[in-house]
Amino acid sequence: MEDPILEYQVLDAVHANEGHVTQRHISQRAGRSVASVNFALRLLAVKGYIKISGANPRNLRYHLTPTGILQKSILAYNFLKRQSALYEEVRKDVLEKLKGLAEEGIRKVDVYGRTPFTEGAVLYLVSEGIQVAAVYVDSLDGEGPFFNRIPLRPISEFEGVCGVLVLMGPLPAEIEDRIDTRRLICYPVS
Repeated sequence: MEDPILEYQVLDAVHANEGHVTQRHISQRAGRSVASVNFALRLLAVKGYIKISGANPRNLRYHLTPTGILQKSILAYNFLKRQSALYEEVRKDVLEKLKGLAEEGIRKVDVYGRTPFTEGAVLYLVSEGIQVAAVYVDSLDGEGPFFNRIPLRPISEFEGVCGVLVLMGPLPAEIEDRIDTRRLICYPVS
């Protein structure tokens, strides 16, 4: 199968609902058409990953074989391996962009956005002797503390005191006019 994501989704749905899953359920869960799920199920059966039982086409049962369980694990591992490599590449790029701040003599910044890279960026900035005055987020709803000494604030309260804002996500439109774009360090915003 040329679509490892669909293959994983089908194997996962069959595994999670052993013998009690319909093609329609799998298609809704995967966000794919019933026809593509039907094709995937039949192909996975030919490969020996799924066993199809039942005589009535409207009442078929799908079961994962031991080989199917192994294939599901292999697909998950390969996906995580690719994602880990991508994450590491992006993380290095973020840190490379932040290096320039210390070289410019900047000693205090604000950070906007809570992403998987925010914590690493803040730790790097602090390690370079740059004070992070605050971490701004869209809303404090459900947000726990960021770091003990760095306040977490809603972006609506942003004053621009530090002059430099490190963006870890796209700014809300209503905030963009209040910010001097010459003092933005944008990453990973495209």
